[in-house]
This record gives sequence, structure tokens and C-alpha cells, in this order.
Amino acid sequence: MESGVGTMNHECKATSTITIKGILSLLMESVGENNDDNSKRVISLGMGDPTLSTCFPNAKVAEEAVADALCSGNFHGYAPTAGLLQARNAIAKYLSDDLPYELSSDDVFITCGCTQAIDVSVALLSRPGANILLPRPGFPIYELCAAFRQVEVRHYDLLPEKGWEVDLDAIETLVDQNTVALVIINPGNPCGNVYTYHHLEKIAETAKSLEQL
Repeated sequence: MESGVGTMNHECKATSTITIKGILSLLMESVGENNDDNSKRVISLGMGDPTLSTCFPNAKVAEEAVADALCSGNFHGYAPTAGLLQARNAIAKYLSDDLPYELSSDDVFITCGCTQAIDVSVALLSRPGANILLPRPGFPIYELCAAFRQVEVRHYDLLPEKGWEVDLDAIETLVDQNTVALVIINPGNPCGNVYTYHHLEKIAETAKSLEQL
């Protein structure tokens, strides 16, 4: 009887690892065991958490700014929904350096991570009959937020033989007058690809040409 229970527990334990995260964990453990001083370090990019790796230390100036803000006593209450004005001004100024036009604080909405940013974006775009175009494979949070807002999801494929580039021909067949967004994930998640400037230009040109539908 004890042997049977032990076997069952072993099988349950083995089954629990047969998930994407379970397999990745086993792979990362194997990589860690086989690493030597001359091998390259493997960094998991699955979670956007800089504390999980020593490769992304905090900048001293950032730590001091947080400590100064805390000690000042001026930031002990709730922040505005869109974020603190000082932070939004700083972000607008920083992003404007790479743009042909100037951003203002009104163009900036600060969120608590990517998930909230996606949810807010989908909520703003949602309306009766609306649809959004999502990459396949892609990041599942978009589908979850769209389902919650009753926005139809239409998938376009990424092309593995072309470095997971967007299938632009497929996009042209999916768009209609109710399409409110074309989601581009760059760098890619989960494929890890990074689009060239030329491919991003082609995506923008395709979107612009379909804008009047």
C-alpha cells in the first residue's frame, strides 16, 4: 500500500512539472548546473522583474530620489490616477528627445506595470462591435482584457521563417471598419524577436493605408 501511495505521489509530482513554466524551470536548473566560469550567463526574460537577476542593479541616483521623496513627507497620500505631474513631465521630456514633435504631461498616463497599461488601453478603445488584431503567438493578457471588455479578437500570424515578422498580407484581410487597434509586441513576447526599423516602417505604412476603411 505504501509503495502504491509513493508511486502515485511521484506521478502527481511529475505531472505537476508538465507545464510551460515547469519545463522552463527544469531547463534553467539544468543550465545552472552545467554553467562554468567560461560560459555565458542565461537570464530569464519571462518576468519583467529586475530583482530576479543581479544584472540589473538600481542606479544610485534613483535610490536616493526615492529616499528623498519618502523623507520629505510630501508623498504620503494617494497619487493622481494618471500619475504624479512631476513624473509625467519628466517622461514627456525624455520621450520627446526621439520624436519629431513635443509631448506634454497630458500625453503621459503612468500605470502599475504592463498589465494595467494593456487593460487601460483596451478599455479606452472598446465600443460595441469593436475588434483588435493580436499577434499569434503573443502575450495572453491582451486576449483576457479584450474578453473582459467584450472586444472581438482577430489573430494575425507571425512568420517564424522570417524571424517572427508580421504577416502583413494577413492583416489586410482581417481589418474592417470596426478595427480599433493593431497590436505590435516589440521586442516579441514570447518569441524574443526584435523587429528591424525597415519592418516597423512597413507595418506603419500598412496600418496607415488601412486607416480609412
